[in-house]
Amino acid sequence: MQLQISELLALQAVDTEISRLHAERETLDRGERVERALASRQAKLANVERRLQAIEAEQRSAELELKSLEEKKHTESRKLYEGRITAPRELQALQAEVEALERQRQRLDDTILRRAEELEAAKKSVEAARTTVDEAEKALSVMRKRYEKASGRIDAELAKYEPQRKRIAAKIDKDTLRRYDEIRKRNHNVAAVRVQIGACGGCRMKVGSAVLRRIAANDSYVYCESCTRFLFASEDEG
Repeated sequence: MQLQISELLALQAVDTEISRLHAERETLDRGERVERALASRQAKLANVERRLQAIEAEQRSAELELKSLEEKKHTESRKLYEGRITAPRELQALQAEVEALERQRQRLDDTILRRAEELEAAKKSVEAARTTVDEAEKALSVMRKRYEKASGRIDAELAKYEPQRKRIAAKIDKDTLRRYDEIRKRNHNVAAVRVQIGACGGCRMKVGSAVLRRIAANDSYVYCESCTRFLFASEDEG
């Protein structure tokens, strides 16, 4: 039987490169970590924006209430001092009402001042959160561009190797090729190896002298007794 040693080793070399490229693709950083960080920062931004909107709504409500209260106090104060009401009890009640309105106005003033401070702090929180979101978006954009560039390079190399593999495989006997592919599938994509320093180039197990003699005879395919890979003579002997 005519052994197709050079073809099998050539096919193995191509398959090794194809496997390496697929493995390299798997290690490419798609930016998942940055995507998660971005999602977290976007959620935080949404929270501080909602908080800001809530404070703004509360502030507007307090300001409207203050305006209404001041108008009411102005109206009651005018009644108190325009002289139309002369009954002491009515004047006393009106005076008490004006004083109560003034106390409410002061409390609202204090509330509005405190809320203004909260509003300023909330605006700063929103600005800081937006900055972190912008940074994450830029980082993700850079990483995606890098991934696309690396992925494109891998695709280009695979496009070169795939036709090459087909050409080599077409030269190999069908039964031998089928055996090769079966071994490759169960041995981490490596099916054809040479003897290296007296050991199998795949599993590194020592090769016995009887096996070495069968390899040297070159009249049939020899398989590693440990990993079952095609086993060929070392490069020096080959």
